[in-house]
This record gives sequence, C-alpha cells and structure tokens, in this order.
Amino acid sequence: MKEIALKKQGDLEEIFAHAHIEIDMKTAREKIVAMIESRNVEPSEMLADMDAQIAKAKEEALSRKDILDKVDNWMSACEEESWLEDYNRDMSLMSSGDGG
Repeated sequence: MKEIALKKQGDLEEIFAHAHIEIDMKTAREKIVAMIESRNVEPSEMLADMDAQIAKAKEEALSRKDILDKVDNWMSACEEESWLEDYNRDMSLMSSGDGG
C-alpha cells in the first residue's frame, strides 16, 4: 500500500513540477506514510483521494499551459536577442579592427 501511495505521490509531484507549482514534497510524503502506518485511513479511500488530487493537478497544469508556453517563447526571444546583440557587438569590433 505504501509503495502504491508513494508512486501516486511521485506522479503528483511530477505534474506539479512541470506546471511550476511548488509543493512541500517531503511533508506530503511524511503525511502519507503517517496515515498508512496509523491505519486510520481506508486504503481504497486514500487511493481514490490521491487519484482525485492527480486529476485536479492535471487540470491545473492544463490551465497554466498557455501561460507557460508564452513565457517559454518570451525567454527564447530574449536569448535570441541577447545572441544577436553579442553577434553585432563582435562584428562591430571586428569591423573597427580591420579599418584601424
């Protein structure tokens, strides 16, 4: 049971990481282990709750996808702009060196 729950928690953490959603992974894992060891939770209910959390996380990740894509495109454009500035500066230095 513990292995299955921790696997599902790992899946949840991966979804959150890709969506840039920060969670306290250590605390979440500790709570899962504590709940399992206390035997105060029905395993099927716990797994169903974790499946619901995963579904909600996927939904949240999907809602952020458009924004994350725009940020990624913006960062790529910034990198390209920086490269072009460096290239133009290097070309200017080489041009001024040839004429001098």
